[in-house]
Amino acid sequence: MIGFIKSLFGGGSKPASLFDRIGGEGAVDAAVDIFYRKVLADDRINSFFEGVDMEKQAAKQKAFLTMAFGGPNNYTGEDMRKGHAHLVAKGMNASHFDAVMENLGATLQELNVPADLIGEAAAIAESVREPILAGYTDEEKAAMGGEKSLFDRIGGEGAVDAAVDIFYRKVLADDRINSFFEGVDMEKQAAKQKAFLTMVFGGPHNYTGEDMRKGHAHLVAKGLNDSHFDAVMENIGATLTELNVPGELIAEAAAIAESTRNDVLGK
Repeated sequence: MIGFIKSLFGGGSKPASLFDRIGGEGAVDAAVDIFYRKVLADDRINSFFEGVDMEKQAAKQKAFLTMAFGGPNNYTGEDMRKGHAHLVAKGMNASHFDAVMENLGATLQELNVPADLIGEAAAIAESVREPILAGYTDEEKAAMGGEKSLFDRIGGEGAVDAAVDIFYRKVLADDRINSFFEGVDMEKQAAKQKAFLTMVFGGPHNYTGEDMRKGHAHLVAKGLNDSHFDAVMENIGATLTELNVPGELIAEAAAIAESTRNDVLGK
């Protein structure tokens, strides 16, 4: 027992770091390799890694996790916000972060890491959610020559508000999917959707709702499936077309919406 306690707490002087308790360098290296194998097979998020040198990416991730878990600090990459801002500009949002967290948990389970250590690792990973999803600052956008988010290019708050109002008018008239909204407070639903779309289109992040999987689980239990999701996509396209949004922006918005399919349908 004394030997076990010493192994956990470094001989009674200083508590062992998560890095040491999880198995040190070998465990982190194995976890990163398995993690990226899972990520690249996950259609919810693998598109964000197209064209990425995965050998360099893995080495950078190993250095970051070693540091974050309390091991030697050899990480020389950018901070979380700057390092992921270009992905946020491409539509990365909370549902994608949830998918990453899911793959991280599955990786550590595959390596037979004890549940309490998985919880500790997950808490560390969760702590970077906000900076990772923050995106470019206004100053950075200006320095890049005025590169604008889809939110700005589509017309900002007014356009999103108009789109949501038209979208729900269409949805409530669509017999393929309107039954899912019976008894729903549509004023609250519209406000929540406006906040969500503003966030995923790269605008101000004021969304406080549940993640996509949890928020739609009760609808999946009622039979929500791919055909219903297709109907929603159809109504999104018709809404943006009605608002005279250019075709390339409609396609960009549709790609963002499509990226949530698996989470919305609980796949």
